[in-house]
Amino acid sequence: MHEDLDFVIESGTKKPADITIYALSTCGFCRSALNFLRENDIAFKYIYVDKQSSQVKVQIKKDLRDNFEERLGFPYSVINGGEKVMVGFKTEKWEKAFLT
Repeated sequence: MHEDLDFVIESGTKKPADITIYALSTCGFCRSALNFLRENDIAFKYIYVDKQSSQVKVQIKKDLRDNFEERLGFPYSVINGGEKVMVGFKTEKWEKAFLT
């Protein structure tokens, strides 16, 4: 999904899953989530939804709502192509998902 968008690729030595993060550039929880992954040397890709054109923003939000059963919020994490989705950032939840 969204293969045509310019995601930022963050390389890390650990790859517990294929992690795609939809974030907002002004969101503190999004910053915390991205920093968590960087600090734990986990590979992931992300895109700032709010930095996209109006049309692309609308399409991304529609796709996330239509394809997954989670409410729309940020950061929005799609794991292994949608096998799992996590909304928001809570350290304990992310540690369990990516560090165990």
